[in-house]
Amino acid sequence: MPEEGRKQTNRPPQGQPSSLATAPYNFVSLPERVLPAPTERTEQLSGEITLELETLTPLFIGGNGSKSFAPLGKPIIPGSTLRGMFKNLFKVVTCGAFRGQSSAQKKGEDFNDEHIYFRCLMASSSAPAWMKTLNQHYKKLMTDADGKKKARPGFLIHTTDDKYFIAPSIYTTDRKDDYITIKDYQRQYKPVRRTDSAVYWDGGTAYCLTGNQWANRPEKLLDGAAYTAYKKELETLRDKVKAHKLSKQEYDRAARRHGKQIIRYTKLEYVDWDGEWLEVPEDVQLSYRRDRKNKSGVNLFDEKGHPKFFLTRTRIEQLTRKTLPKRVATLIPCHYISEGKQIKAFGHGQCFRVPYERRIGQAVKVAGNDLRDFADVVFGTQETSSRVYFEDATPLSFTELAEAKAHLLMPPNPTSYQLYLKQTTGELKHWDSSGAEIRGYKMYWHNKQPDWQASRSELDNDNKRPPDDRLIKSMKPLDTGARFKSRIRFSNLSKVELGALLMMFDLDGLKDTAYKIGQGKPLGFGSVRITPTLLLDDEAAYTELFDEDGWKNPYRVEEYGEYVDEFKGYLAAAKMSGVWQKVMDELKIMLDWSLTERKDWASRIKSMSGDVSQRDGVDERFKQRVPLASIFEVVK
Repeated sequence: MPEEGRKQTNRPPQGQPSSLATAPYNFVSLPERVLPAPTERTEQLSGEITLELETLTPLFIGGNGSKSFAPLGKPIIPGSTLRGMFKNLFKVVTCGAFRGQSSAQKKGEDFNDEHIYFRCLMASSSAPAWMKTLNQHYKKLMTDADGKKKARPGFLIHTTDDKYFIAPSIYTTDRKDDYITIKDYQRQYKPVRRTDSAVYWDGGTAYCLTGNQWANRPEKLLDGAAYTAYKKELETLRDKVKAHKLSKQEYDRAARRHGKQIIRYTKLEYVDWDGEWLEVPEDVQLSYRRDRKNKSGVNLFDEKGHPKFFLTRTRIEQLTRKTLPKRVATLIPCHYISEGKQIKAFGHGQCFRVPYERRIGQAVKVAGNDLRDFADVVFGTQETSSRVYFEDATPLSFTELAEAKAHLLMPPNPTSYQLYLKQTTGELKHWDSSGAEIRGYKMYWHNKQPDWQASRSELDNDNKRPPDDRLIKSMKPLDTGARFKSRIRFSNLSKVELGALLMMFDLDGLKDTAYKIGQGKPLGFGSVRITPTLLLDDEAAYTELFDEDGWKNPYRVEEYGEYVDEFKGYLAAAKMSGVWQKVMDELKIMLDWSLTERKDWASRIKSMSGDVSQRDGVDERFKQRVPLASIFEVVK
């Protein structure tokens, strides 16, 4: 193992559990600097690389409900899917640039350069160190120099021309007496769960449920004797929790029966219709939408999913007996933070999720990241054409597995900065930390025995959700052993560029290579072995139409060692061999199928999501935000 590999560790900060976090994915480090593309091309090589693919694990390319993508009746792997996988791999093996763009522009080439959102309302004296740090950072973002909350009450107005404005409340801060105890609310309206987050209108009054946060001063909601009794009972309940005779959930339910929690409300009459409305910038809108995509609770833009949360212009006019501007479409209460007349963030309750100040792109530390790289000249850009073309992979043979409900597929979440950012000893770095650095290209481990079918408890919990809101989906993947054929056509490549393309198959001599493609990668799906054959244009075919077997084949089979050596020579000339080798040492481990033969392999790459024997079902390593093991630590 390379000496530099043994030094790349992500040890847990002091005071955290000794074992490192595990996940079905890991990160291949970004290069220290970008390898620039050749500026001169003398050769003009054209031809194709034929591909034979064999699935080593089940494969699922979605597109037709639970069945594989099969526009003509038989499953195929779209050329666009192959192109995406190979381009990502090509950027790694050529030490390419790692670029992102904001959603207001377009989807990023390598990542969406967004602000990550978070919330950390409180941290007790016994809370983990990371929580205390994050809580202090949250307070810094949510309060001004005088300690006053920055968030102001207002109303989000959606207009008929699909713009969003915030009309401030006529009150600059929340009215302190605009609340109702949860006990009284439930008596008057409906039972409330602790996790409820919603808006309920009763005429012109909007009750804002925000997950039912505990009241800061319950003594204000109970008389003296009731409050004394309340405190005594809670002490008894806490002792039972410490003795493992009562769960945290049972404690919460018992505490809630006292009605100490409150629900705040606002009123339609608080809308400042005549004042200046603040327009919500497009980038702030898109950033908010991206954050809310995989979050439960109130989405202030989701008028179709939660129509009862919103008041329409017609309803507002009925309640206020005013004629509103015709451009008003809907209205919902909110809170917002602004700098001058610029909306910076907004949310449902007063303590909403806020974006880190720094974007993801500010954690990318690659020298020369704006240089023209190999991917630019081979795969093309918005301004230049591609010189490689990927055909659909068509089946030679396949069988399908029985359709079944699959484990819930949740995308990896960059809010877990202990996994996405490089961590060393000491205090955990979050996205706003000085020196925060992203770990690199996310790739999934191979897993010879994927566990993909949902458990009975998962199905039972999902069935409790409304039919239109169920998360678990059915899948009918292709079985191991399916075979496909495809090809990559290329035109006018130099020897160095062709060598770079072929390096995706040579991989610096890796013997048992497998690639990852399709959906279900976290479940172990999508491992395929690919056998390439290089065919170059035969110039003689253009002067001799026939040979002894009939039409002359326009291609000749070539070994590709010569071209790979050309690429390595270019690396050496650019003094990039050492930088490249560090990246390749990690990549080769991620693509090494032989690792699946290890007896304990599945435990080393297992997801931490709720399968460790804790009382509340949450892995202690996740609660403590233990950093993810490095690639080298996983395989040592």
